[in-house]
Amino acid sequence: MSKKTTDTSPELREEQIKLAAYYLWEENGKNNGADQEDWFKAEEYVNN
Repeated sequence: MSKKTTDTSPELREEQIKLAAYYLWEENGKNNGADQEDWFKAEEYVNN
């Protein structure tokens, strides 16, 4: 079994998650109160 390897720094990964969460928020009608859900979806997207 091989481990997934990336050259992405933790700082860059966090920035990617922030951007993905922002776009999810916009795409979903700027729904205030769904920030955690958008963040978790963004983390999943960036990490896969």
